[in-house]
Amino acid sequence: MKQKKIELLETAIKLFAEKGFQSTSVQDIVTEYGISKGAFYTYFSSKEELLLAIFDYYYAILRSKIVKISETELAPRDKMKEQIKAQFEFFIQHRDFIVMHIREQNHSINKELREYLQKNIAETIKWYESHLMMIYGDKIRPFIGDVILSLDGIRNSYLRVTIFQGIQLNVDRLSEFIMKRIDELVVSFLEKGEEPIIGSNGIDAFFQTSCKENSNPEEEVVHILKEMKSILEQLPLKAEKQQELMDAADFLLNEAASMPIKKYVFQGLLTNFKGIKELEEQRQKIGGLLGIKLL
Repeated sequence: MKQKKIELLETAIKLFAEKGFQSTSVQDIVTEYGISKGAFYTYFSSKEELLLAIFDYYYAILRSKIVKISETELAPRDKMKEQIKAQFEFFIQHRDFIVMHIREQNHSINKELREYLQKNIAETIKWYESHLMMIYGDKIRPFIGDVILSLDGIRNSYLRVTIFQGIQLNVDRLSEFIMKRIDELVVSFLEKGEEPIIGSNGIDAFFQTSCKENSNPEEEVVHILKEMKSILEQLPLKAEKQQELMDAADFLLNEAASMPIKKYVFQGLLTNFKGIKELEEQRQKIGGLLGIKLL
């Protein structure tokens, strides 16, 4: 993205954080930045397009940080801790964006933005789910909804204290503190017999509601394949077998980008993952999304 366009985004973010989206006009933005309205419209066709561009730009930055940590050799729990830490560092560094995000999430502007934000929430929940399953294993499946909601609630509470009250926190200690609370919650379910409140069915219902109109099968397949690759990295497989499966996942990712998707290719290559219990749920999801019978 061109530097001037980035600067225009940053100017708009500050105004949206201070005044709100509805109360900020295009004229306010161009006056603050020091360009004409005509110049503004060479970058964006409307204020709504500008707002979506802001979310796209900053989420891309955050995702790149998360992916970079995913590619390290850290253990799953340490990866998640570092990713939570990276989120807080990002939130603190880009406070105006987070203030604007929370404001607009609470006062949805239009259908397109509502769908964008809802899809982001669903992606975050899925991210929690895949990482928690890698850390604690399939045994927490009945409690996954409660663990996810607790984790999200703790994170968001500390985020609000940090962003809105300006309380300075040691993000390394904070991320470890959050992970310890999740450890304790998992123990309460697995060892102390705590009954789930929402369970896995509740979180599945959330996914269905969140994603029903906000995604297409191709996007979901891409997301699941990337999740499978992340899980594969952690499995104690022989190097040759692991590489074979990674290559199959990469091939399917390329196929998912082609239109129309060749279903027979997926039907054939998904057999490579058959018998690997850690990936069976993802395999079944892809089969269901594409409407193919798994071999």
